[in-house]
Amino acid sequence: MKEQNRYVLGESETEHSRLRDQSVVLDPLTRQLHIEAGLTEGMSVLDIGTGAGDVAVIAADLVGPSGHVLAVDRSPEALGGARRRLGHRQEIEFAEADLDSLDLDRQFDAIVGRAVLMHLGNPVEALERLGRHLCPGGLLVMHEFDVTQEWASVDTPLVRRVRELILQAFEAVGIHGRMGRDLFAAYRSAGLPDPHLSLSAPLGGGEEAPSFGWVNALAGLLPHLEQQGIVSADEIGIDSLTQRLTDELDAEDATLLGPLMYGAYCTVG
Repeated sequence: MKEQNRYVLGESETEHSRLRDQSVVLDPLTRQLHIEAGLTEGMSVLDIGTGAGDVAVIAADLVGPSGHVLAVDRSPEALGGARRRLGHRQEIEFAEADLDSLDLDRQFDAIVGRAVLMHLGNPVEALERLGRHLCPGGLLVMHEFDVTQEWASVDTPLVRRVRELILQAFEAVGIHGRMGRDLFAAYRSAGLPDPHLSLSAPLGGGEEAPSFGWVNALAGLLPHLEQQGIVSADEIGIDSLTQRLTDELDAEDATLLGPLMYGAYCTVG
């Protein structure tokens, strides 16, 4: 089981690179959620668990030069990489902070986060704490995965194997694989107003099948699977897995669904 509020996929440059690759697909979905929620010019925004900083960039683009984004993460390594990559963005400030004991000396017009709550031991407590850092009328906007749905229009052997491995790894390390589906209940349990909800996901067939996204996730989980003797990179053929997965689906004229992205946002106070 994971330690309290520890990002179990690690803080290596390889992991940060994996997250940046993942963001290419996810960023348009998160941007749409932020627009729908009402992020706009001049706002002050807190981005929790910023990691490589991609969500902070989305927020900064929306609030513009008259706004400000404080991007926090508990990992000095993650923050160092984000600062090197995004130091030219004057509207983004980076700071080390742990969501388990978050106590900032300011309030914000909006608080945003993507795929953060799923890694926390108690996401409800985190939401309660975040709500106290919002200005009256502030927005609380969370974007979370559900990876437990069926993935493909045809259940091919390789799709089934990759799905089994990812779900097995999530359970083993304590990642909440259906956090997105549970967002509504979590907001209520935190004493927040009922959130507005949205649902989106990458979807495609042929060369547009989001095979890489699932292989990208599996690559991040492989150290845990190898440690438990479940599968190795060589056994699963991680280097060629994206193409083999795409080819197997294509032979069945099948489509592949990426992780369901549940968006939730409400106005607090």
